[in-house]
Amino acid sequence: MPLNKIISFKSIFLWTAVLLMLGACASVVAPTGGKKDETPPKLKVVVPPEQTVNFNGERVVFTFDEYIQLLDKDKQLVISPIIEPAPTFEVKGKKLTITFKKKLKENTTYTINFGNAIADLHESNPLAGFRYVFSTGTYVDTLFVKGNVVFAENLKSEKGILVMLYTLDDDSLPYNNPPSYFTRTDESGNFSIKNIGQGPYKIFALKDADNNYKFNQSDEWIAFDKTPVSGGDSTPVNLRMFKEADKKVYVKESKTINAFAFSVLMNRPVGVLNIEPLQTADNIKLTNRSKTNDTLVVWLKDSISDTLSYKLSSENNWTDTLTISKPPKALRGHLKQTISLLSSTNIYPGNDVLLKTTIPVASVNKEKVLLKRDSTTAQPFEIAFFDSASSFITIKAGTIEKSNWNLTLQPGAVTDIYGNKNDTTKLNFHTNEFTDYGSVKIKVDGLSGTNYILQVVDEKDMVISEKYIGGNGSYLFERMLPSKCKIRIINDADGNKTFTTGNYLLKQLPELVYYYKETLTLRANWDIEINWNIKEIKQ
Repeated sequence: MPLNKIISFKSIFLWTAVLLMLGACASVVAPTGGKKDETPPKLKVVVPPEQTVNFNGERVVFTFDEYIQLLDKDKQLVISPIIEPAPTFEVKGKKLTITFKKKLKENTTYTINFGNAIADLHESNPLAGFRYVFSTGTYVDTLFVKGNVVFAENLKSEKGILVMLYTLDDDSLPYNNPPSYFTRTDESGNFSIKNIGQGPYKIFALKDADNNYKFNQSDEWIAFDKTPVSGGDSTPVNLRMFKEADKKVYVKESKTINAFAFSVLMNRPVGVLNIEPLQTADNIKLTNRSKTNDTLVVWLKDSISDTLSYKLSSENNWTDTLTISKPPKALRGHLKQTISLLSSTNIYPGNDVLLKTTIPVASVNKEKVLLKRDSTTAQPFEIAFFDSASSFITIKAGTIEKSNWNLTLQPGAVTDIYGNKNDTTKLNFHTNEFTDYGSVKIKVDGLSGTNYILQVVDEKDMVISEKYIGGNGSYLFERMLPSKCKIRIINDADGNKTFTTGNYLLKQLPELVYYYKETLTLRANWDIEINWNIKEIKQ
């Protein structure tokens, strides 16, 4: 081959290699960093268009400006009225297609609330509050019902509570039928059911445990209004949720406490609860009921060495059979009496000292009990306990403020119902100063009834102190330790000194509860006075 051709081929090869290297060096690299995409998808077109009338098609197709996804569809997406069978939702790229499996109802306005279900594919930015409305009739309904849902006993709200409208007038509706229209509450308990007709409607709220849009479980919460509502009424509907009291009586739990005792917990308080052994011999030594009337503690004459059977009976001819098994090894053996402080280790000056025993008390020998103040000064006292079934002892000492106390129970000071005696027990406690406490005086106006419960509750709605009051007036709560608290009033309409829940079939609404508008800060050696003018709600 001629030399000039060889040189020419070498030149072409070298220039090709150089160009390839330069091309590699100049290749485009995606920029790093940059501003994060925080823009949600935008709807470009929907077929058929929003507010379509005389709809008789099988599908709706939404096209967005970017790739999308559906997030948490079962919780976010709401179609009202309910469509059965449920339509399918298919996402392909920038398109969302909703396909209906069955012809829709005639002359009906449908609303598809997407919530935050539609989001872009990469950053999951949601298209918040997106909704689509169409009608199978000649017009789109434009009326609405709005309001708020709270739990009746504490006035707290919850997101996702169902609010349902029914067009028929039938008491069995929430049990057997899906609603005509529905929506869900937001974080503040507010709701708005839009694009509905004039009505009237029966309205309910439901905390739906099994997601079937029906009130069919004992642990579900419900709210209702006795008065039908109409679309377009500007007055908000306020619904108060409650859980109905169990209609049936049953044993919720039974368990052995030790080798000689077992407890029976009922599902609700009962007025009468009798227990009798099904064996020939009566082996019950004593029984002790709780103050709430829902728990029975049974102490036996002999230890539980085998399976035992009992008959339980209560009001309305209720009976049941209870089986108690032999206790686990850790609970077998000899009983030991122990004594502890029931009251706090910091008590109010002058208050009694409360003790709790593991076994009910038969007697107390005061000569073997010693109470000292500041480790040196013996303090006079008296002893009280309720009866032979009680596990509580009261030391009445007239304790002095700002002192440390030592309570000693020598061996044999306490004898229980089995003849067991305590070992040496030493308990220490302290009395605060009077100035460690504050008070709150509440002047109440606006009440029209005669039975109310006025309560001071903590931030978790646990009762700190309460008074049963007959109406308007000034009420003083003393001996209050520093804390944040709220003031609550229960309209005790039935006079049973506790909050009474509602019952749907009986058309019984829960008792009304009111909270003072502000949270109070109780301070030591500080008195708070508030004036509370209550605007009572009629129901």
